[in-house]
Amino acid sequence: MSTVEKDNLAIEYIAQLDSPMIEGEVKANVGENGLVLKVMFEATEIPYAAIRSFELRDYVLTVETDFGAFRFSKMGNWCQPFYDELSSSYNGKVRKALFVDGSPVIKVRGKYHLDEHGYVAQGDAEIQVYEDCVLILPPNDGARRIPLCFVTSVEKGDFTQSLQLDTEERYTFEKLGYDTEPFADAIAEQLHLLREKTLRAIKAIDPSLTPQQAFVIAKKMPKGVAAPVGSLAAVAPSFASALEKRIHSSRSRKEYEIFKTICDPARIWVGFRAFDEKKDTENGTEEELQSEGMLWLIVPGQRGDTAAVEFIVAEEESAATFIYKFRGDFDGFARSFNRALEAISFRREVIRLSDGALQKPEYATYAMAVSRNPALQFVRGSFAGRVIHASIKSWQKGVLTYLKD
Repeated sequence: MSTVEKDNLAIEYIAQLDSPMIEGEVKANVGENGLVLKVMFEATEIPYAAIRSFELRDYVLTVETDFGAFRFSKMGNWCQPFYDELSSSYNGKVRKALFVDGSPVIKVRGKYHLDEHGYVAQGDAEIQVYEDCVLILPPNDGARRIPLCFVTSVEKGDFTQSLQLDTEERYTFEKLGYDTEPFADAIAEQLHLLREKTLRAIKAIDPSLTPQQAFVIAKKMPKGVAAPVGSLAAVAPSFASALEKRIHSSRSRKEYEIFKTICDPARIWVGFRAFDEKKDTENGTEEELQSEGMLWLIVPGQRGDTAAVEFIVAEEESAATFIYKFRGDFDGFARSFNRALEAISFRREVIRLSDGALQKPEYATYAMAVSRNPALQFVRGSFAGRVIHASIKSWQKGVLTYLKD
């Protein structure tokens, strides 16, 4: 078999295909969003969101999908380049789905083992370290983005490296060969830089903090994730007051006062995100972010299995309070919400979209993010409704319906 160079420099691979959809000779292109298959007078695409795994063995490339298995054969020496291009493009889409930006500090290959609340998986993968995460890229839909801000401990064995997260997940890497030490050093360096960045953001909120107070708060709020007001006040009353001052100067000041009548104010979790650069908005455009950043609240309901999440947005933005009903305790939910929000780079739309909407082609990237993040799945599964900010009276009535006994 042979290949043909197209005008746009994309390679067209010719193979024998055995699949539920197509039998016989097919031309295949590795596209940006999926694998494009062409036969006489027809063309179809297998979206990357529908690919579950791919494996090259004995000159046969098998791609497992939601539609069944696609087996490409009789490609000769072009089988490996086809696999390599598919792997590269697929992983590029996965990086986009997991909101991983920039270039990796280091790339290694090895084995991984993950334990996520009883779900265990392992395998071979490419492993990449970025400034804020470690990315596991196996040849299947099991990719993971491990946010460094939630790492609570790092354990080094003779030839292993393990990361423990505050939400109890554990990730272990081994058989990295000569890359074992450089990999460990890269993680240590990025953790150090992340802590420095968090310290600067915290000091910007409250310049009066002592070095010890700033250090402790940075551990409680890595990258500005939400933490209980009471625990922050116990470390530095001035810092908790500075956060509350920002809330009182926002459009959510009345809502905050109502929240404090529903629960012990010390149990309300407050988070902040400091913006110092441009980012893409949910509709794909780029906007300059305000230097004061963003605040949000996670508020416990009275029954113990409900919570409200309030994003404190600009006056001109439409707003709604997100309501959740979950299994387990409130603090566990709040930690999972922290994890989910960080994983989607604060794109709140991913949380509120219905399962049906996620099946639409325009949300394929979001669907890939959801399938690869257990915390995001938990938060989405706990979503109970929204209370629109029409008027303070109607908003209060709606919130109390969910949160009070």
